[in-house]
Amino acid sequence: MQILRNRKELDHILAQIREKNLQIGLIPTMGSIHEGHLSLVKNSTQKKLFSLVTIYINPTQFNDKEDYLSYPKEEKKDITKLETVNCDALYFPKEEEMYPKDLLAIKTVNEFRNILCDKFRPRHFDGVTTVVESLFRVTRPNHVFFGEKDFQQLKIIQTLSQQLKLDITIHACPSVRLQNGMSLSSRFDNFLEKDRKVFDKCANQIRLLITKLKNDINKVNLVDFKSILQKQGVKKIEYLEIRNEENLSFSKTCNKSRLFIAIYVGNVRIIDNFILY
Repeated sequence: MQILRNRKELDHILAQIREKNLQIGLIPTMGSIHEGHLSLVKNSTQKKLFSLVTIYINPTQFNDKEDYLSYPKEEKKDITKLETVNCDALYFPKEEEMYPKDLLAIKTVNEFRNILCDKFRPRHFDGVTTVVESLFRVTRPNHVFFGEKDFQQLKIIQTLSQQLKLDITIHACPSVRLQNGMSLSSRFDNFLEKDRKVFDKCANQIRLLITKLKNDINKVNLVDFKSILQKQGVKKIEYLEIRNEENLSFSKTCNKSRLFIAIYVGNVRIIDNFILY
């Protein structure tokens, strides 16, 4: 695996790849690599693409400066993990490469906004789309891989690609889940021992809820379920909603719908979504 530290090194290797008529598969990350990220790389390598992972902790998508400063940085571990899945190259963009003018997030996508995470994290997705657009501009990939855990983000990035009229295939990859059924997250490393116990209890309740929803969605009261989570020790519930996965509108059926959640266990924000069909 080649480690690329600047734009010059990146341009050199990608020029060689294009001369060989190979296609480029991009996997954007903020590091703290886990099995979810590795599954994206595996998806890329299985398609015989030149698999390029980027690690850049993007400051403009954090609403809380302390959250940004405390975000895990594990470069050596990340490199070791990526080497196990035959990643071809790892690029560490510099701030001036992602933000050539100013460290400023620009709102470019208006769809799928003012709901779910966007409602609670103002300008977060502006930061996401700004840096993703920069990554697209710098790497010019043929394929890009994103996990479905951040489903709203996925929809917004798909819209961004359409707006920019980019010839990029965006692959939505299923979440890699823990034994308790929850999607993997780098933030889980911040759990205290007591938080992990609360997390597992909540995961069990969520599994039961999904079963009930699939059996008869009309017999489930989500307000009552919020009370159940709070009794298990959830610190805060931002949303617990059923939405259509195509347009993210509220849904009263399981057809093409998902349960979307955002909760706090201790100081860790957990987002996830669950297919109901």
